[in-house]
Amino acid sequence: FGQNIYPTITKTFGLEWDPGIDNKSQITILIHPMSETFGGYFRSNDEYFKIQVADSNEREMLYFNTKYITASLAKSFLAHELMHLITFNQKERIYNVTEETWLNEARAEYTSTLLGYDETLDGSNLERRIRDFFGNPSDSIIEWQNKRADYGVVNLFTQYLVDHYGIKILADALHSPKTGIESINYAL
Repeated sequence: FGQNIYPTITKTFGLEWDPGIDNKSQITILIHPMSETFGGYFRSNDEYFKIQVADSNEREMLYFNTKYITASLAKSFLAHELMHLITFNQKERIYNVTEETWLNEARAEYTSTLLGYDETLDGSNLERRIRDFFGNPSDSIIEWQNKRADYGVVNLFTQYLVDHYGIKILADALHSPKTGIESINYAL
């Protein structure tokens, strides 16, 4: 995490809130059992004081599934959730806007490729997203229903965007007060 994931992602996209809600420069990673369908998650609730959001943990925090701690996709899952934490800071805190879910997930999905974890297709996050895409290739990119097909189509669309316009398109869209398609148009 400290040698590749964090420095590569923050160099490309910027930082999480640092020092954050807890006035510390650390990210807490809670490893706990959860449904097998999740590799992990990020909760924006934790970025607020308890007086604002009662169930806040008042810290920059990522959640990771114990089932995947030794899995080949563990680094991809952790990178994905870190990107959500960064997006919260770059959009909600700095610009006071909430990124559209499909674009938030697009950036998070691309981190696996950015970090080189998809270079060998066999067993990679990209391989599973290709399978998800072929399961429903006509799934809408922007109508997010949090289904496997949504992740497949958004991942492959993002691969296309970066292949044609470079990683800067995702970073520039993140660093604008616009969201969704408007932020992609701005970046273009």
